Amino acid sequence: MTKDQMVLDLGFKTKVLLWSGIALGSLSAGILSYAFVRNWSKWKLWRQQRLSQQSREETSDPPLLDSEEDVTDVPDGQLCVICLMRRRRSAFIPCGHLVCCQVCAISVERESSPKCPLCRQLIRNSIRIFDT
Repeated sequence: MTKDQMVLDLGFKTKVLLWSGIALGSLSAGILSYAFVRNWSKWKLWRQQRLSQQSREETSDPPLLDSEEDVTDVPDGQLCVICLMRRRRSAFIPCGHLVCCQVCAISVERESSPKCPLCRQLIRNSIRIFDT
């Protein structure tokens, strides 16, 4: 192989590497932009849902919490399973478990996928239980 042939061969390989680098770079930029657009739309949808949920919570009347009454002299069998401070007052729908105080039930409902702390079933909402 002569010097001129080696120069031509190296020039050809250089061009092949240059164009393959451009092609692979363009492909990776396309994949990254697709992932960015997909995640951007998911983020916008999540943000819109969060804002609508917050606006619904602000417009609804806040529940009256009688936390002073709940904290004093609660038997062990009636303690909230989450905070272990207040009396169990809220039952989850659809499982029906009465395991939380109203404050903890509200915080469980606000999670992205709310689950009952006892059976881990997805919950729709909670209801206040009034005992005598």
